[in-house]
Amino acid sequence: MDLSSHCIQAEARRQYNHQLSICLKTFGQDNAAEKKLELLKTALETWNFSKLRAENKALCGGSAHEVFLAGDDAGKCFLLLDDTVIETG
Repeated sequence: MDLSSHCIQAEARRQYNHQLSICLKTFGQDNAAEKKLELLKTALETWNFSKLRAENKALCGGSAHEVFLAGDDAGKCFLLLDDTVIETG
């Protein structure tokens, strides 16, 4: 996720809209986009973004840190910030 000009919440929304567009254009045939869309939807619906930003200044935007959204087999999603797992809930 690119947090150079957006906070984590704005970037998650931006990526959600991008993945949704891909899914609609491919008529649901892009499994990778669908999985990303589900992860982003879960994040947007369940994460306390205010708390995440307060605890991790790199998530406030203007950051060059490497941030990745990941998920486990149980459907829980989490963030990787510079190879460190960030608890999201």
